[in-house]
Amino acid sequence: MNISRNISRALHAAALVAVAWLCTATGAQALPLGYSTTFNGSVNVITGGGADSIVVVPGSDFFGNAFLAPTNPDFPAAASYGFYDDYIFTIAEDAIANAVASSVSLGSLAVANLQLRLYALPVDFAGNKNPGGDCQGGCLADWSTTLVSGNVTYSVMDPIALAAGTYVLEVRGDASGASGGSYSGVLNLAAVPLPGVAWLFGAALGVVGFWRRRRPAIR
Repeated sequence: MNISRNISRALHAAALVAVAWLCTATGAQALPLGYSTTFNGSVNVITGGGADSIVVVPGSDFFGNAFLAPTNPDFPAAASYGFYDDYIFTIAEDAIANAVASSVSLGSLAVANLQLRLYALPVDFAGNKNPGGDCQGGCLADWSTTLVSGNVTYSVMDPIALAAGTYVLEVRGDASGASGGSYSGVLNLAAVPLPGVAWLFGAALGVVGFWRRRRPAIR
């Protein structure tokens, strides 16, 4: 009972964070799908031209994909997954990144095992370069946890600090519905707080604490 309540609270909090960032962000747009790699049971099928989008900071970009038929859940790199989608984006300044993806099961449409991860774009990256394998250059955010509530599947990537550069947001899952399935998500980028502002805030808290300690007790 407590576990279910905690999961529900976590989902609610994640949704509120996503909505809050989305409402305050500027320049929302569609994040192009660089590569989609699906497994048809014998070979990987690659689509996408490796599109790279420039993402503003602060800002939010939507991403997603739809599958018209169920995918094979026996992907060579990891069982239970049928597709790996790569979204390539570049930021020109340091930022705090967060991503949330979800899939709603509607009748014969569903996506299972939805997960996210993030890594820096390798020099020799391409859609058919070991999809689903280890992060090339190391994961900045490893595969996120899948949470299911009712008929909605969620995956939330915790906030992470990124330097200016180009990155790959990778999504994996399995279109498990009889007619396939779809997912959608949002990548959020927030400005990194200035060190001076953080120092002033900490100093203000220290002054308040000192004042409370020195204030004479009211009798």
